[in-house]
Amino acid sequence: MKSKITYNNEKLELTDDFIDIGYMAENFDAIDLDKNEITVKRASPNRNIQLFISYPFFKEFKDEIIAFDEFMNEAKIDIYTYIIFNKPMDIPYKFKKLIPIFDVNEEYANMYGTKIVSGSLENRLTKALFLIGKDGAIYHIDMPNDLKKLLDLEKVRGALNKAYLSYTGAGCHG
Repeated sequence: MKSKITYNNEKLELTDDFIDIGYMAENFDAIDLDKNEITVKRASPNRNIQLFISYPFFKEFKDEIIAFDEFMNEAKIDIYTYIIFNKPMDIPYKFKKLIPIFDVNEEYANMYGTKIVSGSLENRLTKALFLIGKDGAIYHIDMPNDLKKLLDLEKVRGALNKAYLSYTGAGCHG
């Protein structure tokens, strides 16, 4: 059964595929602002926490995206925070912490269950946040059923704290 979401009172459906909390994150290919191909790995280069945040487009969600960038700028630890759109676009804003990338091959969309498959936003990404721990596991997901609903920054803050404290990187023999 497909997940249902709403945008401006329009009912939309997401792809059947979905990754859940506790699973290992998946690597995916994307392109950056300079159209360079990159691979986003399940574990960041420095074994830091990562956030994958997606939106259908920038313009309509600009205020929320900028507020999230400010929120991440206040973090006391390094967190790789990718903001993901389905195709390249002009982003008239210089991010402080968010790293814009584009899921042109739909790998993120299909592996993470964020692809909208019906309605006026068909083939775009839904609003979603995935918190990936230092070990590459998914610790927190926020995918609002209504795209007008803001991401809950206090829940994100709590999840970030749990992910930060839950794995030391030393393993069982450390």
